[in-house]
Amino acid sequence: MTAASQPLPIRRADAFALRLPLCKPVLMAGVRLEHSDNLVVRLESESGAVGWGEVSAAPSHGGDTLPALRQAFELTLRPGLLGQDACQLGGLSAALSAQLSAGKSAATAVDMALYDLVGQHLGVPAHVLLGGLRRETVEPLWLIGTGSQDSDLAEGRRRFDEGYRFFKLKVGVRPVDEEIELALQLRKSLGPQVRLCADANMGMNAEQAIRYAEGVREAGLQFFEQPLHKDDIAGLQRLIDTRLIAVGLDESITSVEVLIRHAALGVQGGSLKTLKLGGVSGVVAAAQVCAAHAQRINLAGKIAETGIASAALIHLAGVVPNVDWGVSPSHAYLAEDIVRQPVAPVQGLYTLSQAPGLGVEVNEALLSRHRVS
Repeated sequence: MTAASQPLPIRRADAFALRLPLCKPVLMAGVRLEHSDNLVVRLESESGAVGWGEVSAAPSHGGDTLPALRQAFELTLRPGLLGQDACQLGGLSAALSAQLSAGKSAATAVDMALYDLVGQHLGVPAHVLLGGLRRETVEPLWLIGTGSQDSDLAEGRRRFDEGYRFFKLKVGVRPVDEEIELALQLRKSLGPQVRLCADANMGMNAEQAIRYAEGVREAGLQFFEQPLHKDDIAGLQRLIDTRLIAVGLDESITSVEVLIRHAALGVQGGSLKTLKLGGVSGVVAAAQVCAAHAQRINLAGKIAETGIASAALIHLAGVVPNVDWGVSPSHAYLAEDIVRQPVAPVQGLYTLSQAPGLGVEVNEALLSRHRVS
């Protein structure tokens, strides 16, 4: 039998809780982030192949706390993985996720690790297993959100000089008039060739969001992401009905069912995250639903994932029907990555890796350095 026709039993499954420092603080709807808490999963097959996966602790984004992730892995996922055939891929991770009552996003890391493991075993990149390439390069977004207009403008210019042409403004942290002014000044500084968007992370009410949408019309923003609290459906409908700006969602998107409900309101797209949709398998399925509803897609990781999850995000970006609203790999915001050679853009574009699996090599010494008990 060929390698592709043989089962791939899992002989070892480990998880590592990490706290990783950011290069500099990031402001998100008034919250100052200085580090990222992540769970990294390592799966090893009987053949000796190794696969890596990752999920961020994100209770405010539809995910789970780090203790809940660890408990879910130790009590349910590890025993459920040992001896199982990794070639089941998303079928295995979905079956294990169904057994979890808490810490469900831990199965996201398992799902990712399975694609890396099987890709390593078969010698094919993860995007082959996910359905095959639709595009060979993808355009990333760079987040701008330091809290200071001068430093934000300087950051935009610096990244523009590195080749970035798509920027997302973190808003909902300052008075609305200041947020509007930043968008207008950034457009003036960087010119008409760049694409701009904004993300409030639920930091505005309907009046503020409508005021912002009116004020930034001359800046030509591509979309306005999650302006309101996820429960403010009436306010969301008010904003959409103004037709001032394309509205996308993030924190609101916790399942495919939710995607469908919001499409009926006129939401024009959204940010798909592995941690909320069942891993890379779930994102591919959700992207098909978005395509069916003519919705645009942003692929994103929560700030900040390591080069493991960012590599998975780039593989997804090559496979899903569209990434009109860009890709947001977040490992670049880390002060130190645990991946030896993280994926990096060249002249503002990421190129899809042809290496087996996710194409990452983990530095296990750095993994140990950033572990938390």
